[in-house]
Amino acid sequence: MGESPASIDNRFPVNAIRVGDGIVLINVFHLDPDQAEAFVATQVGEYKRLQGVFPGSLSANLHLSLDRTRAVNYAHFSSVDTYLAMRDSPAFAEHLLRLKGLVRQAEPQLYSVIYTQAADQPISDEPLPPLADPAQVPSLGAVTPQ
Repeated sequence: MGESPASIDNRFPVNAIRVGDGIVLINVFHLDPDQAEAFVATQVGEYKRLQGVFPGSLSANLHLSLDRTRAVNYAHFSSVDTYLAMRDSPAFAEHLLRLKGLVRQAEPQLYSVIYTQAADQPISDEPLPPLADPAQVPSLGAVTPQ
């Protein structure tokens, strides 16, 4: 897959994702705006430190609201099991310690990719994939750091 003009201009990769391609963790972090810069620097440093540590972790993306009150982590995993293995690991526990004091609350949730559309691509006529059975999904719940 070739680079998009955006990735060429700013030297950041574009992470492509396809319907049925693993699972996505979307984690909404509630922040004190005065801590936003420290949170972003720490989280990006953690992405770099942990790259390649967790098998099945395919990509991570960080978004910051313009008012700095929320950040969203959009992370792609090959499966629910690979996400759970990462979440339950000592390396992830250390990651959480590094974020201590920078997050008011975190709201992690797992998602499946149901549809994607790119402006320069034809519209798909493929049927939508089956929806996940809620009874089979682990409950992550909101997290308030101590």
